[in-house]
Amino acid sequence: MILQELNHYYERKAAEPEASIPSYGTSVENISFALILGEDGTLLDVEDLRLQNGNQLRPRKMVVPAAEKKANGIKPNFLWDSTSYVLGLDDKGKQERANKCHDAFVQQVRTYCSDDDPGLKAVISFYNHDYPAITARPNWTDICGSNLVFRLSGTPGFIHERSAARKAWELCLGKREAAMIGQCLVSGEEGQPLARLHPSIKGVRGAQSVGASIVSFNLPAFESYGKEQSINAPVSEKAAFNYVTALNALLAADSRQKAVIGDTTLVFWAESRSYAEELFPSMFDPTESKADATASTTVDDQQTAAKTFNLLKAIRSGRLASDIVPDLDESVRFFILGLAPNASRLSIRFWLENTIGNLFNCIGKHFSNLEIVRQYDNQSEFPSLKRLLAHTAVLGKSENVQPVLAGSMTKAMLSGGHYPRSLLPVVLCRIHAEREVGYYRAALLKAFLARNNQMEISMSYDPNRKDTPYLLGGLFAVLEKAQNDAIPGANATIKDRFFASAPATPARIFPLLLKNAANHIAKLRKDQATKGWAFSLEKMIQDTIADLNNFPQVLRLEEQALFMIGYYQRMKAFYTNKKTTDTTTEEKQP
Repeated sequence: MILQELNHYYERKAAEPEASIPSYGTSVENISFALILGEDGTLLDVEDLRLQNGNQLRPRKMVVPAAEKKANGIKPNFLWDSTSYVLGLDDKGKQERANKCHDAFVQQVRTYCSDDDPGLKAVISFYNHDYPAITARPNWTDICGSNLVFRLSGTPGFIHERSAARKAWELCLGKREAAMIGQCLVSGEEGQPLARLHPSIKGVRGAQSVGASIVSFNLPAFESYGKEQSINAPVSEKAAFNYVTALNALLAADSRQKAVIGDTTLVFWAESRSYAEELFPSMFDPTESKADATASTTVDDQQTAAKTFNLLKAIRSGRLASDIVPDLDESVRFFILGLAPNASRLSIRFWLENTIGNLFNCIGKHFSNLEIVRQYDNQSEFPSLKRLLAHTAVLGKSENVQPVLAGSMTKAMLSGGHYPRSLLPVVLCRIHAEREVGYYRAALLKAFLARNNQMEISMSYDPNRKDTPYLLGGLFAVLEKAQNDAIPGANATIKDRFFASAPATPARIFPLLLKNAANHIAKLRKDQATKGWAFSLEKMIQDTIADLNNFPQVLRLEEQALFMIGYYQRMKAFYTNKKTTDTTTEEKQP
């Protein structure tokens, strides 16, 4: 199914009038230099084709005859390759192998290139006599090991682009022996030459830079019925080219149809041309707030940010995406593929297929589940999955995010399924370790309880909620506030000492906290400026205890999550509804 849809995507892109996707028999490769030849094959110069990227020079992306898969053996590319093949020179210290590579490249040129064309004749002549060494050039260290092409002096374009060169390449392709003729699993067509090795897929975060494969069999244990390598999963050479070319285009560095979450690289596309392909990346990295939308640097940025913000608000509230984007066809199918590195192969972390309308509905429900009062106004109203996951990791670093958790969270966001069970212990572990809930962790806990436990949770503190864990969390916030006001700047607060143990074993911790709170309130009552606030704190404590039957011996993980939400929301309420006095802050009773 995946390869079929990628094959269809290639056919769709190739049929577009402004198609830029490589045609069959070609590929987009990194090319750094061009050898400038005279008509007699003399090497006149070496042209630097690299492009400036910041402070560095990067190879140019160029359409060339399709690259050979060089997992093993010596396989020259046609009229382009590295210096090992083109010149017999490299920087790897393996001259014997470089000589073999060079001989294979020269033999291919002489076999398939005709001297009827001036360009091809120049390449043949280049190898018919001793060409001057270029190792003495000042930039030889840059040239060595890079990919080279040929250019005929005084003629625009490159030699591999000439009509005669394309015909020579077709001849070369036609004479390659197919491993087997059979039925293609992708197209269903019979009598097709089957690909023995599929082209390499490049651009997956963490995978080998030379490329990796989805379809690969390299040991007898993986083979069956005597079929070797990729013949175990028969795909025609053309279909293999199509799906790999489509996937490489989606994974390209400048692609707007990919995202990276943890160790998972996602690519996405629509069945037919759709504005959703442009909108979808913003679902993974929404604007931080409405203020950010108006603070963008350009008019286009402002319009895009504002449209994204309005779209997210609409789908979060249950409205259709087409209400905001009228020309969006919600019935078009949309595909999302999650890939993760696995040595020289790629693992399919997940595969999702849905209509655009249903997909945006799932994303809207995700943000609805996350919706909770923000700790600070500049925090994201629509937090990105990257940011949320960073708050589950040690030191808040993306590289410390658990790979399986990242993939499962992404799948839940896009499919509307349950959040992974591992989310709850991971978030609670970070809260206990850092003694900090914060907006993003509170949002994750609320989302988990709302979706997995069908629990209704308000955005802000709810004084009418009587769940014991919620009341205990709010009570801890009151006790902490009482201590902070009575002993400003204390070296060790109850949060420092008991924030991990209080939600786990309330019966053991809360009696001690209440005893200490009585001392804190008594101290506040002695000061005329804080006397009224002391009575307010005492009333909050008494009201909460009145709603508690007892202090539980332990709280389950879901109950601890509700404890943290109650704590977060009530602590936020202290600093949201406030009346400033000379020495302290007083909460307005909810």
